[in-house]
Amino acid sequence: MKSVYILLLTSLVLSACQKSSVDKKEEGLIHYKETVAINDVPSATLTFFDINDSRCPEGAQCITAGSANIDLALDGVTTEGRITKHVKMCLGDCFNFQPDTLDEEFAGLKYRFILKAVNPFPKVNTVPNKPDYNIALVIEKK
Repeated sequence: MKSVYILLLTSLVLSACQKSSVDKKEEGLIHYKETVAINDVPSATLTFFDINDSRCPEGAQCITAGSANIDLALDGVTTEGRITKHVKMCLGDCFNFQPDTLDEEFAGLKYRFILKAVNPFPKVNTVPNKPDYNIALVIEKK
């Protein structure tokens, strides 16, 4: 009976170490330059690093819809040391073939990133400052 309790306790401890969800805010938005934890062990974070927004503003007539290109910085620690990787994603007319859904392996784990929205949407005669931006990003462990 004692061995059953020890086995049960060990499995609970091990399952607690493998966190399956990411540490994001409840609304799922990540603000410009904000860093969120995507894994505890091994340690990994994601930062909304940069944006280039060329989408056609609301109220304007444009030849193309344009696109919002974002740069995400992945930062982590493995047995080999600290690693950093930049991944690029896009919404809109993405002629550079950057996806809005991306499968990426980082720090020994596989993730799927799904870019749902880039806010705010540009308006005529108003140019948002980079700190005003946020993204709706779904992060799944595979």
